[in-house]
This record gives sequence, structure tokens and C-alpha cells, in this order.
Amino acid sequence: MITPRKAQRGQAVIETVVVIAVFGVFLLGLFQMILFYRAKSLVDYAALQAARSGAVHGAQLSAMKTGLARGLMPLYTHSPSNAAATEAYAEALLAANNPLTARIEVISPTRAAFADWKERQYDGVDAIPNDSLPYRSSAPGGRSGLTVQDANVLKIRVVYGYKMIVPVVDKIVIAAVRLSGGLSAQERLMLESGRLPIVAQAIVRMQSPIRDSGALP
Repeated sequence: MITPRKAQRGQAVIETVVVIAVFGVFLLGLFQMILFYRAKSLVDYAALQAARSGAVHGAQLSAMKTGLARGLMPLYTHSPSNAAATEAYAEALLAANNPLTARIEVISPTRAAFADWKERQYDGVDAIPNDSLPYRSSAPGGRSGLTVQDANVLKIRVVYGYKMIVPVVDKIVIAAVRLSGGLSAQERLMLESGRLPIVAQAIVRMQSPIRDSGALP
């Protein structure tokens, strides 16, 4: 026969196990939130570095990936040594060129803006001019609706697949994001590989003519 005192002891054990489990998940979630906040801050910074690199290299995608890699380096190193920094840059560059890890999308200017404002440069290549912008016409282009000044503003969108490392919480978060919908095919692939898509945008003014419209939307 089970006495009331023994029953209470058994109930206390069950309650303790439940509290420890819930509190443990809470602590894991808090730890993952701290890591995610750090990653989001670094991705925001990396997106700005990508845009800056694009601004001085004619909005070339390769240059923007290099800038993105420089900004992502702190995610791949935990040592201040030169060797660790070199290795971190190599890993970050691989990530920047891996479609399952990162993507850079130019939002503006567009190919329509390129068609509106392209001019023949000194070397015979057409480009959106970057010189004497304050003295150029401020009338909008017929195809894009952008002025030549607006066509010299580079706006990009970066998606980085952040690798979730905290057990239990990673599956909960990924499942919740998957159910939220509104994801691109690439972002869904990131989720399937255990990566949480982090989106960042950056806007900078061009410091060089845009010569290649291939990277423009």
C-alpha cells in the first residue's frame, strides 16, 4: 500500500524532472538567441561591406562576394592570430560563393535603369555614368522611372544561412520558420541543411560606373 508521504515524494520527483527539462530548454534557447544576435549583427555588417566593395567595382558580383567574405570572417575564427585570420577568410569566401550558404541579390539599379542612362565610356564600353552627378538632369528615365542620380545608388539584399549549433532548439526554430512560409527555394534548402536564413540589406552610393548589366535585376 502506497502511503500519502510516498506518493508526495514520487510527485515531487516528476515535478522536478519537468521543471529541469523546461528550464533546460529555456537556457538552450537563451544561448541560441545570443549566438543568433551576434550572427545577425555580423551579417548586417557583412552586407554593408559587400555593398561598399560593389560600389567601387562597378557592382560586380565577384567583388561583392569578396566584401561579404571579409565581413563574415568573425563567424569563422576564434583566434586573433594571422594564420587563423587567413583560414577564416578562406572559409568565409567559400561560404560567400556557396549558394546553400549565401546569396547576394542586387535590388537597384535595374537593367531598365542601365538602358535609360548608359553612356559610352572612354574605353568604348557602355556604363551608367558616375561623374558630375550634381550637374546632370534630374528627370526620371522612361523605362525605369529612376533619375541618373538614383541609378547610382546600389541597394543589395543578402541572405546568409546561419548554421544552428544548439541541440533541440535548432530543430524547434527551423520547424517554426519552415511553417511560417514566404521562403524562397534557396531559403528552404538552407533550412533543410540545418541553416537559418538571415536577411540583411545595404544601400550605398556608387563610386564607379556600372559597366555590366548582367548582375542587375
